[in-house]
Amino acid sequence: MNLSSTRSNHKMTFRRFITEFLFIIGMSLIFFVISMSIHRHLAILFLYAPFGYLLYALNNFSLLELLVKKKITNVEYVLISILSAILIFIPFLFLVQVIHGRYSNKILFIGALFASVVTLATYFYFFRYRADKKTIDFLRKDLGKTAAEYKLMQSQVNPHFLFNVMNSIYGIALQENASRTADSVQRLSQMMRFLIFENQQDQIPLSRDLSYLKEYIAIQSLRTENVPNVKIEHEIIDSLDSLYIAPMLLIPFVENAFKHGISMSKPSWIKVNADVVDGQLKFSVYNSIHKSTGTDLERTKSGIGLENVRSRLDLTYPDRYMLVMEQNQQEYFVFLTIDLDEVPHSEIASKMNEND
Repeated sequence: MNLSSTRSNHKMTFRRFITEFLFIIGMSLIFFVISMSIHRHLAILFLYAPFGYLLYALNNFSLLELLVKKKITNVEYVLISILSAILIFIPFLFLVQVIHGRYSNKILFIGALFASVVTLATYFYFFRYRADKKTIDFLRKDLGKTAAEYKLMQSQVNPHFLFNVMNSIYGIALQENASRTADSVQRLSQMMRFLIFENQQDQIPLSRDLSYLKEYIAIQSLRTENVPNVKIEHEIIDSLDSLYIAPMLLIPFVENAFKHGISMSKPSWIKVNADVVDGQLKFSVYNSIHKSTGTDLERTKSGIGLENVRSRLDLTYPDRYMLVMEQNQQEYFVFLTIDLDEVPHSEIASKMNEND
């Protein structure tokens, strides 16, 4: 708890004390005046109420807090409580004696009895309240955890339902010998799993990101495999689990190539290359350019903007990447290099925290 928060709590406690104390004094005077017409001794008993409240406030707001924080011992608490009760009772003793008209041992006896009852009651109330508060906080935390787990399971219902449907369609396609459809559904299912689960991480193995890239190219290539004037090539390294990359940095360049580089009636080409040399990713995309006809769904969707990718590169790999993008009337070329990590950022941060 910071200093400003502590001061704020002290102010709130002080305001509560003043409000309650004034209320107790006011009610005591009202009942004192009313009781005087009944019996003087009964009226005097109401004068002990402010004394009792002061003992309660001192214990509840101060002494017991110090005891819990182990700033005073149990013995010190008892001694301070007794001494405080005596000091606080002195002015009330004179007040009661003046109203009573003479000194009486009963005044001291009632004061001692009143102080003992209030102190013990405050002690048990304080610790019972703390125990109940801990229970409530635990239940609230447990309830929050349960609610969070429920929301997580709920959020997974739709993806799992969709995967089950896609598996059913995959099975139907196999039964009908529609191998191309079955292959497309299977690849699409794998891509969706990547988008829903792995894409949420800060970094993933390079092999997983390149695998997603291959699946995307394979699905896009299905619609053009029987078109002789479209040529799609890729040379993507197979497996590198020892290097990590921020997910979905490469796909926008390939998506952009298919969006603007394919025409069913004109010569078109896309070439994608991905290799690693000495821990550095070398990635390039080379494609033809065709004006949008407005009839291709791939062209009407903006996808993830290339400027957004550049911003992500600036944030994730400052001074560790080089991006070159060139374009003319017929062709578009992208060349990207990134110095990759051998350990995910999350593990690096965790080790730094341990060292601290």
